[in-house]
Amino acid sequence: MTARIASTRTARAGRRRAFSLSALAGAGYAAVWIISLSVGAPNPAVDATGSQVVAAFAGHRGSALAQFVLNEGVAAVALAAVVILVARATRRREHFRAGLATAAFGIAVAGVSWAQLALGTWLFRGLVPDRRVSAAGAVYHAITRMDGAKMFLLAAMALAIAQVARGRRILPAWLAPLGVVLAATLVTSGLGYLLLAPGLSSAVYGSGILLLTFVCATGMTLRRPGGHGTPAQDVRSTQQPAARFLTVRRSRTSPTPSTWRLP
Repeated sequence: MTARIASTRTARAGRRRAFSLSALAGAGYAAVWIISLSVGAPNPAVDATGSQVVAAFAGHRGSALAQFVLNEGVAAVALAAVVILVARATRRREHFRAGLATAAFGIAVAGVSWAQLALGTWLFRGLVPDRRVSAAGAVYHAITRMDGAKMFLLAAMALAIAQVARGRRILPAWLAPLGVVLAATLVTSGLGYLLLAPGLSSAVYGSGILLLTFVCATGMTLRRPGGHGTPAQDVRSTQQPAARFLTVRRSRTSPTPSTWRLP
């Protein structure tokens, strides 16, 4: 009895920690992005030439590198934490495959971001100071196209999370339509970045706001995984063994009316 209660309390404490971590990661993802946009780094056009890239970043290498560290480094870690916790929450549930897809696409996004961070470090600390115009333009365009590919991965991640939200057990149902809208805007802006088309790429302002809202909401509203049923059913399931134990204990210690004997 004592061991069962202790294990139940340990499981509840673990679920509370997982919930707190997901909320922290979701809010942290949005906060890091907002902070990164305030550092004042230049933002050349997606089709900027090598000379334009060098001229834009020449006097702002520190702020540009800081923005990359926040966007492609810290934010990627927060995103990976959110999607992994979503996948863990779907274990032994009907949307387990959608949870796995969420983790797979989210971790892939993080991997692309870390590769972009490496290229950005080379660009800002090596190519721009040396004024290697041709190489700087090529690396900048590679980073931009990787952003486009990353947006497609984010769109797939959003659709997977939307599928999880349709079950209404792990995430609220209103995240499902938001995920579909986000996926559509990400595909549009992703095409602009892949094709280096300024017109399509301008959709990133809308998709970026939706992405921050969606990831933050996913982390903040992720429900603590319990047993196989609803929270009320999980509570009852933890109470039933104790009730059975007390029933058996009373039957063993209290004589039934048929066994009573008059003095």
